[in-house]
Amino acid sequence: MTVMPKECQDLINNAYAAAFATCSKDGVPNVMATSMKQAYDDETVLISDQYMKKTLANIRENPRGALTVWDETSGYQVKGTLTYEDEGPLYESIAAQVKAVLSSMGYDFTSKGVCFLHVEEVYTITPGPNAGDRIA
Repeated sequence: MTVMPKECQDLINNAYAAAFATCSKDGVPNVMATSMKQAYDDETVLISDQYMKKTLANIRENPRGALTVWDETSGYQVKGTLTYEDEGPLYESIAAQVKAVLSSMGYDFTSKGVCFLHVEEVYTITPGPNAGDRIA
């Protein structure tokens, strides 16, 4: 796996939303918006599943994906392999945290599962001469 720069992790954790892309085994792409994402550690991003349908089908068929996150001044794309958990102690712990956050925002959603993006590549999408460059 690849270590994400600290600035990338911070943006993942603090940006309101991100674009999460997957692809079916037949090459049909799907992109969903997500705000329930977190740099779990410096090599892994977690994305909570409140309502994934096509995305979950794609994860099961073709466990590769990308997450793009940005703000007014910078942005990153992380790519890698995907795993999905919907039972067990790790899932239960993360689902409880997600429930607490969503409840504090007035939402009554439950995490049906957690997708882990195991980072293999990191790119900058910050405007300028280095946009699109692989940085990790």
